[in-house]
Amino acid sequence: MSRLDHPIVTPPAAATRRSTAMLRLAFCIGLAAGALSAPLTLTANAQGNPSASLSAKLAEICRKHDVPALAAAVVNTDGLVQSECFGSRKRGTSDKIDLSDRFPIGSCTKSMTATLAAVLVEAEKIDWNSSIGDVWPKASAADIHPRLRNVTLDELLSHQSGLPSDISGQAWASFFREQQAPVLERRRMLKLVLSKPPTQPQGKCVYSNLGYVVAAAMLETRARQSYESLVKQHILDPLEMHSADFRSMPSATRMRPPMLWGHHAVSGEPVDPRLVGAENPTVYAPCGTMHLSIEDYAKYARWHLAGQPSPVLQSQSAFDHLHEPQVDYTLPGTKYACGWICVPTALGPALNHGGSNTNSYALIWVLPKSNFAAVVCTNTGQPQAFPACDEVMQHLMMSHAAAGTP
Repeated sequence: MSRLDHPIVTPPAAATRRSTAMLRLAFCIGLAAGALSAPLTLTANAQGNPSASLSAKLAEICRKHDVPALAAAVVNTDGLVQSECFGSRKRGTSDKIDLSDRFPIGSCTKSMTATLAAVLVEAEKIDWNSSIGDVWPKASAADIHPRLRNVTLDELLSHQSGLPSDISGQAWASFFREQQAPVLERRRMLKLVLSKPPTQPQGKCVYSNLGYVVAAAMLETRARQSYESLVKQHILDPLEMHSADFRSMPSATRMRPPMLWGHHAVSGEPVDPRLVGAENPTVYAPCGTMHLSIEDYAKYARWHLAGQPSPVLQSQSAFDHLHEPQVDYTLPGTKYACGWICVPTALGPALNHGGSNTNSYALIWVLPKSNFAAVVCTNTGQPQAFPACDEVMQHLMMSHAAAGTP
């Protein structure tokens, strides 16, 4: 089977595996609650050189789980606490990873799309309750199925639309050609998606990448500007995330060494980032194709942790809406908000998400009551990527979130 014969975003089975791993980590934190309430005793090495200690931990986890590389960063409301990386850009080589390397974060891009929606809600260009039919009122029933016309922006961002996860077959493969600008590619996808009835229960959380494509097209229509330029203007630039970009084939073909390679989810073989299929096509930017350095990703985590709308938003209500649980998620106790999984932990309510393009994996956790947020990335999509990143995150929580817990 060709790599283009199926979507390279995280499939539903992997999403379920991801949420199970997420809850396993939350359970481990709960078991450790008693220990976390006591002062932590650091080793002499950690006291003298925390970066060396984290580097050693990343090296240990890389070897234990057989992943090519790991990068991690921790922030609190004051700024960057710690960042480190270990491993190789390409398996089997001595090309060491660097903090400037840009990782794909896959579906972790979704909360950025929701954040952009909040920007446009504040600007009164759209509302959380604006429906697909409101944005395209002249569209016929042949263009928008009657059962989809009343689906709202909020429902799209919280996976309640009833749309399927992805499209498949030759229709999906055709988007890898990237023959048009991303805005036009999204319009082309809308014609394939919105004309058909919903395939999933509406009003329940059924993960849908297509829902985020529709949401982005709604934002583009109301703002009269491309999704990519809107994100840069309203999120990346204000947060000084200078390394961040949306990958496309033109940008991929311009890449020159040193560069980060992904690794195939099944074989573990290196995936050349310059080749078609190494990343999702541009139509999927909103759900997502973002690449960025670990420290720039940490800036984004810190903004959500800080709890204040500036410099991206102006109103507290718009900011708070992004974190409000809207619908039951996969397992009991978890909810889905706008691009975030909400999960209770012994360290307080948490925001969490994972993302993969099947040859890499990214993980973000935000724990406001513990003044802790962290991001972890690896350059493989193999099954061991999930426990590797979870183990790094658990180490960071034990080292930093526990110390900050009242």
